[in-house]
Parts: sequence; C-alpha cells; structure tokens
Amino acid sequence: MWKRLIPASILVAYGALLVSLLVLKNVSFRIGHLMFNFSGYATGPANFVPFKTILPYLLGEKGQVIGAFNLVGNVVLFVPVGLLMPLVYPNMTWRAALVLAVTAPLIIEVTQVVFRIGIFDIDDVILNGFGVMIGYWAFLFLRRWARSRQKAAELK
Repeated sequence: MWKRLIPASILVAYGALLVSLLVLKNVSFRIGHLMFNFSGYATGPANFVPFKTILPYLLGEKGQVIGAFNLVGNVVLFVPVGLLMPLVYPNMTWRAALVLAVTAPLIIEVTQVVFRIGIFDIDDVILNGFGVMIGYWAFLFLRRWARSRQKAAELK
C-alpha cells in the first residue's frame, strides 16, 4: 500500500494542476522572453471533426512556434498521467490505459463546455489521449529495463 501512496499523491496533485490549467484557466508563466498565458476563455463552434485543427498546426498555417507549442503541449501535459497510473494500479492493462486515454481528456473537454470556459475540441482529446498512451508505453519500457537490470545484477 505504501508503495502506491506516493504515486497516488503525485497523481492527485498533478490532476489538480491539470484542472487548474485546463478547466479553471488561471495559470500564466514566463520562460525567458516568452509569456505563456492560460487564462481567458475560448469562444467559437465546437470541433467534432478529427484532425481539423491538428493538420493546420502540422502544416505551419498558424505559425510554427504556435503550432508546435499547441501540439506538443497537448501531448506532454498528459504523459505523467500515463506514467503514474500503472504505479497506482499495478495490474493496469493496455486496454485500461486506452480507456483512460479517451475518458480523462473527454471529461476535461466536457467540463469546459458545461462551465462555459472553453469549447469542445476532439483534437485536444486525441492529443491528450496520445500523451496518456506515450506515458503508459514509457512506463512499460522503464519497467522492462529495470527488471532486466535487476536480473543482470542477480546473475553477477
């Protein structure tokens, strides 16, 4: 139980950070000369068409920096979720990770709509879900690597 308490605590804290950033939208920070502001509310029609906003970003139609920040940021934000969940639930399967990858971002997008603090964008769900799966795959890789090192150490 203690082994899962620390990852669970980190996951809860990170979840609160994600809610603050993506739902409450009250976070801004500066890196060098760049100012990142997550406050304010998006308006406009919902996007239910997959890749409708991803493709223009990939093609650089909205600027390469903005496109890269949006795409990479939406993926990277959810990688810790995929890394931490198998530590909290050791029997987690890839199917459970996939369900998490769909439901967690979907809940955030729906919450934004319900509280009228954002618009629904299926592309955000896709990118966030991809981040969860990258985190889960990284966990599997790191676990396999750690076990192989442990076995190698036992053989010495």
